[in-house]
Amino acid sequence: MIDKLAIESLKLLFREKAVEILLTIYYESQSGKDVYIQYVASRVNSPHSYVWLMVKKFEEAGLVETEVEGRTKIIRLTDKGFRISQLIEKIVETFSE
Repeated sequence: MIDKLAIESLKLLFREKAVEILLTIYYESQSGKDVYIQYVASRVNSPHSYVWLMVKKFEEAGLVETEVEGRTKIIRLTDKGFRISQLIEKIVETFSE
């Protein structure tokens, strides 16, 4: 049986904007850059507060970790978040064929 956290994580990831936010974090971290909430918000054209809320939910699901640097938060994918991002990327590529 699938546990409750797994089901909640799936519900989170099946939101279009959530996928866009997670993939933005994934692609930026792939380039070796620090990823900030404000940057993600501007890339996905969403309010800072919404992206912050989604990052908080990603953190609860074990997909990202955040580190406070001054007044900003750096977002880093966990191993789990990285693997899930790779799977989502493959799904997106399949639809692009």
